Amino acid sequence: MARSASQSFADGGEWKGILLMILLVFISVLNVNIAGRTIGFIFLPLIGVCLWPRTDKVIISIIAIFIFGLLLDLLSAGPLGLWALIFLTVFAISRPHMRLKPHNFSSAFIQWVIFLIFAIIASYLLGWFAMENRPDAPALLFQALAAAILFPLVYGLRHIGRYMLSDADARGL
Repeated sequence: MARSASQSFADGGEWKGILLMILLVFISVLNVNIAGRTIGFIFLPLIGVCLWPRTDKVIISIIAIFIFGLLLDLLSAGPLGLWALIFLTVFAISRPHMRLKPHNFSSAFIQWVIFLIFAIIASYLLGWFAMENRPDAPALLFQALAAAILFPLVYGLRHIGRYMLSDADARGL
């Protein structure tokens, strides 16, 4: 399929996604104590998966997302493969390599909220299955709320990073 110059993929787009995921995975294992409640950011890397750049190197993107899912499982001491499975499912459904236009904030946020709801349900059910007891649902909801609050910040950082790391012709990620 031929693409016009305005629809062309940016060279090295997967590296921009990888840099964003490195940042989000390491921030996601931090915990903050707010009003006597410990809140984590485990859903933060899901933003990186949803905002993954358009790229023609789909296999590299899939491998990177799988590795970041496993890394998050190891760093968070969760069931091995849980986040890798969730991230790959979200990537397969969102299909960033098929996106013809760049994200705008409102469509990206709506899409991310839908995937966040999926991730909450999947992490609860898969965690229950893997650990043989129910995960703490309120903790999952607080973590999801924390990630939702940080979505505009991550989106803005991605937007700034896109301009800093791209040439003028490739900024339509």
